[in-house]
Amino acid sequence: MAEHPEPPAPEHPPIARDVTSAIRGEQPTVHVPHPEMHALLAPGHDFASVTEKISSLVLQKGTPLWWFLGFGLSFAVMNVLLVSICYLLLKGIGIWGENEPVGWAFDILNFVWWIGIGHAGTLISAILLLLRQEWRT
Repeated sequence: MAEHPEPPAPEHPPIARDVTSAIRGEQPTVHVPHPEMHALLAPGHDFASVTEKISSLVLQKGTPLWWFLGFGLSFAVMNVLLVSICYLLLKGIGIWGENEPVGWAFDILNFVWWIGIGHAGTLISAILLLLRQEWRT
């Protein structure tokens, strides 16, 4: 019986080589899959310069102060939400004003509000359809 030769080991794709070289701290090689791809780049740029320009936005600049302020404000608002939900679960829906003499408390009013918003959107869409407004799509 004849021995079948071992097929050659597949070469790693270019992306895997670039990731491996980046982990080692080496400069990745630029692989151009097709020569006509250069027509997509502006004059004076190559794939490496475009990659450097895009990645420098994330990798070289520090986090601005306004981001931390916005995150802190969002975190505070989220904590208010969690405290409000816990208070609601402990005290019940009576905190919304859902008492015997009151007919329209927060829960019913909120439900009717959002149903009305949904109906208004459907009505506006139907009117635009009837008037054959092409820009509505």
